[in-house]
Amino acid sequence: MAIDHLLEQLLDRIRHDPDLRRQLAQLLFGRELAQLADQLAQLASLVRSLAESTQQGFQLLAERSSLVERELATLRRVVGELAEQQRATTAQIAALTERMERVEQQQTATTEQIRQLTERMERVEQQQAATTAQIQLLAAQVSELVEMTRRHEDSIGQLRGWYLESKARDRAPAVFGPWLERVRLAPVDEIRRRVLPVLGKEGLRRILAADVIVSGRADDLPNAPTVWLVVEVSAVVDPSDVARALERAALLRQVTENVIPVVWGPQLTEEARYLAEEQALVVVRDGALEGWEAALQRWVATG
Repeated sequence: MAIDHLLEQLLDRIRHDPDLRRQLAQLLFGRELAQLADQLAQLASLVRSLAESTQQGFQLLAERSSLVERELATLRRVVGELAEQQRATTAQIAALTERMERVEQQQTATTEQIRQLTERMERVEQQQAATTAQIQLLAAQVSELVEMTRRHEDSIGQLRGWYLESKARDRAPAVFGPWLERVRLAPVDEIRRRVLPVLGKEGLRRILAADVIVSGRADDLPNAPTVWLVVEVSAVVDPSDVARALERAALLRQVTENVIPVVWGPQLTEEARYLAEEQALVVVRDGALEGWEAALQRWVATG
């Protein structure tokens, strides 16, 4: 048993001690074989190293191949995505091209519509210019008609005024007859004889501007005094007519007493009515007298 143990130790040392193996090989096989054994051992070591290197190379190559495959897969995926994007981009470009073609068509149609509209606007402007000229001509004609109408109205107003004055002169005796005796239109010569020495020609002119001057005796009053009526005639009696009657009656009153202002017309404004009542004027409408008693009390002396 001890010998077996010693042999085991010797074999273990030989396995782990290269120098001992070399010496043992020289003893057993001679120097040349021992060197050959060393060379074989070195060759074996190189072969093992080469095998290990080759294995590592294959492993590295396998790893690189796997990496390349992964990269190729990634590249294929990216290429696929790019291709999909390219297809989408191509579709978008096609759609955009189609839209642009439609826009161009619409633009062409719009341009044509604008051209037609421009032509229509030009025609409308021409028509407007012609219409404006016609309106101006019509306005001038209307203005002439208005002026003619105004002149006609003035003429008609004058004619109506003359008619009313003439009617007042003709009807004065009948209208004032129930209240005055010996009613008559005052002769111009008589008025001139009374007024001229006192008021002169200007005063006479202003008094004779009255539409009608009537005189008569108020036989209902004591002593039947002579009464003078200064009458203003108008189609529509207004405050200016009242004022003229008062003014001319006041002038005549400077040369004779018992002068009553009178307004005569078919219509009377409310303001004129108020002034006539306030100033005690006689109002003649449709042959009827208003305010006669008040006028007698105001303007005629009864003493």
